[in-house]
Amino acid sequence: MARPSRPSEEYEDEVLDNEDGDVEEGELGEEEIDGTSAGGEELAAAGETEDEEQEDEEEDAQPWTGLNRLPEREDILDMLNELRGEGRKQLTVLLLGKSSVGKSSLVNSLLGEAVARVQAFKLQADTEITTTVVRQVAVGNPEMDGFRLKLIDTCGLEDPEAGDTVNLGALSKIAEDVRGVGIDVVLYCDRLDLYRVDPLDKAIIDAISQTFGRGIWRRTVVALSHANLVQTPPGTDYDSFVNGRIRLIRGAVRGPLFFRPSLPVALVENSETCPVSAESGFRVLPDGEPWLVALVSQLVDVAAARRRPYKYHPRLSSKPSHRFRWLLPVAIAAEVLFYRRFLRPRLDNNQRRVEREEDRVWALRGQQRRALGLHPPHRPDKEAAWRLEQMYDDD
Repeated sequence: MARPSRPSEEYEDEVLDNEDGDVEEGELGEEEIDGTSAGGEELAAAGETEDEEQEDEEEDAQPWTGLNRLPEREDILDMLNELRGEGRKQLTVLLLGKSSVGKSSLVNSLLGEAVARVQAFKLQADTEITTTVVRQVAVGNPEMDGFRLKLIDTCGLEDPEAGDTVNLGALSKIAEDVRGVGIDVVLYCDRLDLYRVDPLDKAIIDAISQTFGRGIWRRTVVALSHANLVQTPPGTDYDSFVNGRIRLIRGAVRGPLFFRPSLPVALVENSETCPVSAESGFRVLPDGEPWLVALVSQLVDVAAARRRPYKYHPRLSSKPSHRFRWLLPVAIAAEVLFYRRFLRPRLDNNQRRVEREEDRVWALRGQQRRALGLHPPHRPDKEAAWRLEQMYDDD
């Protein structure tokens, strides 16, 4: 089965975003490096233990038994085989978002088995901040057997006990838990059946950017759950409502000027009430799209577009005092150049104009006094004039 096509309006949006992203890659190269493969020292240090990590992953990986229960099995294997053909041995996905947006349910849907505990809130003390699940393909196909899918589920990033604020402690713990782990794709999860991006959503997005670096959004797929909307708001149809919701979320993530990551969007419906196609048996949305196939397609596309996985390091955090530190010498040099080329010549010209005006005034006074038969005025020298100015300034 061919990969599903996206709605025309959204596809045009994505093409434009990718074009903007190409410009941004060149203009914001430093930040892109910080967000992905920055720091030769960190990469070298990570490379020393890379073999060890892969061996541990192979030992911890369990057979992906739920894959055989997925109607979309063959299509998923075909798409994962694209990564295998590029020499990839594993696809690692980090899920981020608020509570009750379907992160754990999405892990279960992707794997076809109930491996993640689904609960309304994951901020209690007795729950883990991150839960990692690794599954290994074992379908009797030597080309695909051994390929691993690693999903890192996380707790909700809001702190309702503190008044609906960002749980910065949980976000910091997530960052430490994934430190040194190669992240191929980030799934930022939210709900489709909401009508706005509230201040808490924007605060969470900003906190993710500050913790992982803004470049993390270039390898992010937005997953919108509860996508099986039976009834849309009055005056809208399904496609217009979806496109409006996508624009709101993209607008909250994209910054000013050149920061415009493409942010592909996948619609998700984890409920068992999701309609099933009579022909293929795939779970489909109201627009007929097989959502699980479309989601995996987005994950594979983003992973294939990035040469190296993202590895978190505290140095990548977007702290205001550190983020643009490398620009300080450039700014100082620009100020010196501006002073010498533009400001100083104008100050000198202004000083010469003032001196010429003073000479003209004193000459006029001399003419007036001579006309009255008086002695010429006594013009103080520069030192005396300066002392008089100081005297008058003190008064």
